[in-house]
Amino acid sequence: MPNKSSRQKLATALLAALPMFAVLGATAGLSGCGFQLRGYGESMLFDVAKTAVIVEDNRTSFPLKLPLTRRLEALGVDVITNMTLADVANNNQRAGAETIAAITVNNIRFKRYELVGVLTEIRLVLSADVSYQSIENGKPITLTNPIQVERSYQYNEASVSTDDQQGDQIRDWLYDSLARRITDQYVAIALPKVTPASANTSAQIGKGSASNAIIVPKP
Repeated sequence: MPNKSSRQKLATALLAALPMFAVLGATAGLSGCGFQLRGYGESMLFDVAKTAVIVEDNRTSFPLKLPLTRRLEALGVDVITNMTLADVANNNQRAGAETIAAITVNNIRFKRYELVGVLTEIRLVLSADVSYQSIENGKPITLTNPIQVERSYQYNEASVSTDDQQGDQIRDWLYDSLARRITDQYVAIALPKVTPASANTSAQIGKGSASNAIIVPKP
């Protein structure tokens, strides 16, 4: 029978190992949530491979182009940034030309709301009008949707001697959040639609094994 000293050493070793067991357990639990971890971080098969991103050329709109382009390219989209909507229309009317989809972002604007108290509560809102042109069942479709993202923060003017640096960081976050919302909606629109018959077949094939179906969240 182990003596008291041995039991104390064993208890100390077990306690030291607990954090490692906790990490391994958390990793095993997360591995079953591949969709949540992976998100859209892998290439997808869209009906149209190339997509033109059309953003107004001004100081307010231009910062959206880079995060939006990066998010689309992460999905395997071939992004074109030097075409106008007229260029896309002319290309798609040419016989034998590869069809190009389009995401057009207009009227990007900020609104700032302040609630003055001991600390100034600031709410920044970034809005845009977004149009998606794609192909569905071999026919061109156009969907337009206004999108709005916002974030609040506190600002103590008395303790800040320079510019509102936190506000600048919030603006960057809002541009990235808007790019993510646009990408989510584009995925929902541009991915090939699954017919009920195909869905039933996939469900039958997937019985007893992991499903390969792509889950697309609502925009």
